[in-house]
Amino acid sequence: MVKIPTSKVTIAYAPVRGLGAAIKMCCEFAADDYEVFEYQGVENKLEVDAWREGWWADKPAMYELNPMINIPFVVDKETVVSQSNACLTYLGRKYKLLGANDAELTKVEQCLCELMDLRNTVVGICYGPPDTYEARAKSHFDEYIPMSFGKFEKWLSINKTKYLAADTPTVCDFHMFEMIDQHETWCKTLSKPQPLDKFPLLKELHTGIRTHPNLQKYFEGPQYKLTINAKRANFF
Repeated sequence: MVKIPTSKVTIAYAPVRGLGAAIKMCCEFAADDYEVFEYQGVENKLEVDAWREGWWADKPAMYELNPMINIPFVVDKETVVSQSNACLTYLGRKYKLLGANDAELTKVEQCLCELMDLRNTVVGICYGPPDTYEARAKSHFDEYIPMSFGKFEKWLSINKTKYLAADTPTVCDFHMFEMIDQHETWCKTLSKPQPLDKFPLLKELHTGIRTHPNLQKYFEGPQYKLTINAKRANFF
């Protein structure tokens, strides 16, 4: 269990990229000396994703500290923050990654919500029934991604910024990167073309995050090398 109060910002999550990736990227970008607490199995009863045992064992105690608790969550000294977008905006305030003014903050908030819609759609397919997975996944790339990525491409075009809210990264860009990156890997398993080929502004954003000096330690380290989803997923 995460020891509270913490001496460093601590991100607790499963040993996968998933929803934790963008949160970790916030700390990496800010060059904070943070810690990652990865849940592990405690009784080894599960054949896959045994980490869930560790989380289930800790959840009752964490519930007493924050009834909204779920993973990922962030602990900063005695503050416990749950829910992915709340974690991102908490760290965004702490590290000044929510934009330079109210207009940029409003853009960040909108993009975070839209990205969660995309993320939830992906989760429904990747963790859905195996017998319909391939058909749903291919339809996702053929129909949903042109619409979803098209929204973000149009957004960048209208706002004339390199990133979603400004010309420098904010918290929503880390989630945008992760969702793009997941799809660039996922499409190969379905023999689908790279989605970014049709979205040059998103491609520029993805490249900007991937090559940013503040994030090279993350991309070269173990957290980026984790599986995208849990191993019980159709795609991981």
